[in-house]
Amino acid sequence: MKKRAETLKAKLLTLFKNLSLRWKIFFIVLLNVVSLLLFSLIGFTILSKTYNELLYRSIAGNLSFSANTISANLKDVERLSSIILSTPSIQTSLSAIHESDDAVVRSNANRSINTALSSYYETFRQNGVSYIVLYNDAFSNTTNWAAYERTDSAFIHNALENAAAGDGAVSWTTGGGSTSGLFLGRNIRKIEALDFSTIGRLLIYVDTDRLINTINRSFQTFDTGYYILADGPDTIYSSAGLSKDLVTQTLQLEDDTYQTLRVDNHTYFAVSSKIPYYDWRYISLIPFDSIIHSIGRSAKIILGIMVLGILIALALTQWLIYSILRHFNALIVKMDGFSKNELTLEQSAYDYSVRNDEIGRLHQRFDRMATRIRTLVDTNYKNELLRKEAQIKALESQINPHFLYNTLESINWRAKASKNAEISMMAESLGTLLRSTLSNHESLVELDYELELVRAYITIQKIRFEDRLDFVSLVADDLHHILMPPLTIQPLIENAIRYGMEEMTETCHVELLVRHEDDKVLIRVKNNGSVFEEDLLEKLRSREKQPNGFGIGLMNIDQRIRLLFGDACGLELKNEDDCATADIHIPFQVKENQSYAETDHCRR
Repeated sequence: MKKRAETLKAKLLTLFKNLSLRWKIFFIVLLNVVSLLLFSLIGFTILSKTYNELLYRSIAGNLSFSANTISANLKDVERLSSIILSTPSIQTSLSAIHESDDAVVRSNANRSINTALSSYYETFRQNGVSYIVLYNDAFSNTTNWAAYERTDSAFIHNALENAAAGDGAVSWTTGGGSTSGLFLGRNIRKIEALDFSTIGRLLIYVDTDRLINTINRSFQTFDTGYYILADGPDTIYSSAGLSKDLVTQTLQLEDDTYQTLRVDNHTYFAVSSKIPYYDWRYISLIPFDSIIHSIGRSAKIILGIMVLGILIALALTQWLIYSILRHFNALIVKMDGFSKNELTLEQSAYDYSVRNDEIGRLHQRFDRMATRIRTLVDTNYKNELLRKEAQIKALESQINPHFLYNTLESINWRAKASKNAEISMMAESLGTLLRSTLSNHESLVELDYELELVRAYITIQKIRFEDRLDFVSLVADDLHHILMPPLTIQPLIENAIRYGMEEMTETCHVELLVRHEDDKVLIRVKNNGSVFEEDLLEKLRSREKQPNGFGIGLMNIDQRIRLLFGDACGLELKNEDDCATADIHIPFQVKENQSYAETDHCRR
């Protein structure tokens, strides 16, 4: 099996290698597009899941606050029952009814009880209390007879039985889903003389529908929401409009989780929580149809846009591949024709001489190569070399420094006559540079001599780069006549401008600093926009890095300083504050009466 897989892999690789460049590029682009599509679908799935998580956290937070508020309200109702039980006027009135058959006594007791109950009812009404009913041996008192009469008699009877069984403790009775209410029931015992005989029974009816809707109305996130309150598998309360099947399925949801339910062709987002202290389940149902529809529609739109984008991308890819490869095909045709038609170069209908990209350069170089080959074939190679050598020698014998100086002076004179200051400055600066490089044969020169070269070079570069080049020279006043090897600072300035300008498009800041440092002189060239390679000089000395171009110049400067002043002096390359820094350390040495006066602190 493994061998067959390797064979198949080898065949596929061979097939891909033998495909034309056009189809290779096309399949690479197709692979990238398909990968992008897959990652986008994965991202959309993660986004949908994240949305559900955020929705759950939002609803769960609201549901937890609602559950705590419901629990607090029910605790307040329990506190109300304790207040009623211990109220002196109610205790006195119930005892009077229990111990006396006098109609006047019972009538006065009845009024006293009604007054107390009405007062408590008004105070605790906002806690969801619908009415309070108090039973005694002769009659019953209630704060709302109409609501009391509408209550199922079996529900009331069940609540009275639970109150009697509680023997004075708080008992909660639910309607089993047949009514949206709760009964708190308690036996009232006689407190006087610690008698503790039963003198009445108290029922407080809590309208759960009003309580839950009032609490959730103030911070409900969605326009429509349904709620279920259950004690285990038994429903205490369910919002109007919920079917039994939906309630049954919802009660199967685990605590502190969320789930998307699909019932009766409708989708709901269900979140489960608990009522503190009572261990009742409290579930919120949010209609999810509109959200699911919006998500589905968005998914279809996104998928459609992605498919359309893929088709457009593939079409553009084919067009771009054709527009690029046709030029390579033209080059192949040109090469075949050149090799078969006795070095005859066919003219292309397309002008590649105006193109600066890789295709244009390939055609241009092939054309130049073909032209040179034909020239070499048509011309006697040896005679041509001899003629070239003679011409070079003739030119070398004619060109000397005086000829160059005179030519630059002519250019300068013509520039001044034409009032072209920039060309005049460039000619003068270039003349200064040529004079210094061609005419000076001293091993040591004064710093002022080097600074003159730097000024001439900077003049040319400032005309070239204008505001993109910022040069600052900071030289101590007493160091202008110190001695140093010629052509030491200008190459470092040239390197700073070259690499600093090459690496960025902003202003290149180049700083030349010459100052005392302990018993030596420090010459520092610093620029932004580039950095030195780590341990560059050490790599050049050890041949780990082959010197070429500027590397040769660095080695030359370092070796000349060390030969003249000792190994303690020389060139040091480092990077500070994202700037390339070249430091030269030389002794303080000046020329006095044609002899050198020095403080040599470099030799060891």
